[in-house]
Amino acid sequence: MKVLIIEKDKTVRQSLSYFIERYRNCEVFLAGTKKEGISLFETIPFDVVLCGDRLPDGNALEMLREWLSQNPKLISILMTVQSDEGFKKKALKTGIHGYLVKPFDLKQLEDLMTLSHL
Repeated sequence: MKVLIIEKDKTVRQSLSYFIERYRNCEVFLAGTKKEGISLFETIPFDVVLCGDRLPDGNALEMLREWLSQNPKLISILMTVQSDEGFKKKALKTGIHGYLVKPFDLKQLEDLMTLSHL
């Protein structure tokens, strides 16, 4: 299974990569910007995208919405610092499969991945 992690914080990217590789024995690809993520997404057929909402070069939610329209089977999980219900509802309306409020426990990610049948 191929997983793309798009997150501006290098430490968070690497920690999540380590966890997912060990937890699910997945092939993990890392991007720190929307541009890097798009470049990888256009060349590799990903099964899962784990994405921070505040990327240095653009709106992650719009990007995920577009990707889900191209590939409805894509499992997408948004990571955010925004805990308000309005933003969460807006995010879930795009079709994402999971919503994690930072800082989150890896158990929450594990639960989302299990619910998503990874």
